[in-house]
Amino acid sequence: MWHRTVGPALFGVVLVALIAGCAGPSAGPSMLTPAASTADLVGTWNGLFWWLGGNYWEDEGTLRLQIKEDGTFTVTMRPTPAANNIAKPTSWSGTVSQSRGRVVFHLSNGVWPAWSSLARSRSGDTLYGDANDPATGADIQITFVRAGRET
Repeated sequence: MWHRTVGPALFGVVLVALIAGCAGPSAGPSMLTPAASTADLVGTWNGLFWWLGGNYWEDEGTLRLQIKEDGTFTVTMRPTPAANNIAKPTSWSGTVSQSRGRVVFHLSNGVWPAWSSLARSRSGDTLYGDANDPATGADIQITFVRAGRET
């Protein structure tokens, strides 16, 4: 009889402890400071974006990302000839950090596409992700490759 009540009670205590441990505060900060985490990102990255799924009109362009040693970044976008006047030349700037294998962009200037972080390839030479283009509302794919490492 005693086993029938202790087993479920012990299971309940373990379950509550597990849930409380997962829901509790993390041991460290969730985001590193820009200056401390961007040394391996410094430099020029060349990129592209394109409309996922396509349509009658293309929305695509080239991107250039410049990350400085102080953790600041600038992105400039130029539409390709196929963009059919949908994409407009623009630029963004702010600070950058890394968190959990993603490169996180913190905007301070410009109209930002609806992406704030990009995944990083294992080699570290490619950044990629999906976003929502604020000019069209369309979903786009973004890829940056470190300058000099393009194939």
